[in-house]
Amino acid sequence: MPAPPQTTRTAEYRIFQALGENCGILVTDPENGQCVFRFRSDFQEFAGEEAGVLSGLAAELPERQREMGTAAFLAWIDATLSNTLRVEGPSITLCGDLERTAQALYRRHVTSTVRRYETHLPFYPSLDIAAGGLGQDRANIAKEWIETRIPGRRGLTEDLFLVKIHGRSMEPDIPDGSLCVFRSYYGGSRRGGIFIVQRMATMDEGGEYTLKRYTSEKEHSGGSWRHKNITMHPKNAEFSDWDLTREEDNWVTIAEFICVLEEPLA
Repeated sequence: MPAPPQTTRTAEYRIFQALGENCGILVTDPENGQCVFRFRSDFQEFAGEEAGVLSGLAAELPERQREMGTAAFLAWIDATLSNTLRVEGPSITLCGDLERTAQALYRRHVTSTVRRYETHLPFYPSLDIAAGGLGQDRANIAKEWIETRIPGRRGLTEDLFLVKIHGRSMEPDIPDGSLCVFRSYYGGSRRGGIFIVQRMATMDEGGEYTLKRYTSEKEHSGGSWRHKNITMHPKNAEFSDWDLTREEDNWVTIAEFICVLEEPLA
């Protein structure tokens, strides 16, 4: 049975500007009034004496939206913001998840100061490059650094990185073309988690990669145990399981999936 199609809708977005630079974005769902704001965290670097004012406005606007309601708030910023902070007129985009769309639009339109592993994570365009960075100085082989805010996490750590997913095996949860956050795997339980696994061709060359949910069964004998079954399960029923049971010495777990950061923009 095929995976259900992703639900998309139309959303509005507005770009905030200060001192001639794009500094934030607002994405709104016209149907339910939900809003997502994204502002730069480096006002001090580019705004100088205006940094305090801009930081205060960036913190104030979401609260005003909640107090005024979305329709009144949008009318207010369109008519009012024009000096220290200004806003462009609305544009339209297709949207699946509002938070992920806001992140993608923010990255497309806003550039901020790179603070490695403080505000930005390294991005790798393919799984083989990401895997090749294990055990090396991953920061030196990153294609670029992307500002990253992970829901539910306060900060970033050096075991996190970003990869763009190519493939539909985990749709609709992980869309083809989405930008995802991963944590390097160094050991520990994998049961029930979603992992990048590499099937090794030889010890000297790469191999096939997959991103699926890891499940396993163990059997105990005396004081030891071994894996009875190890299976990587796709979300999309159009794709087959990957049975690793008989290949235990020929595959390696690369990283654990943390979340989808961005969905592809239309």
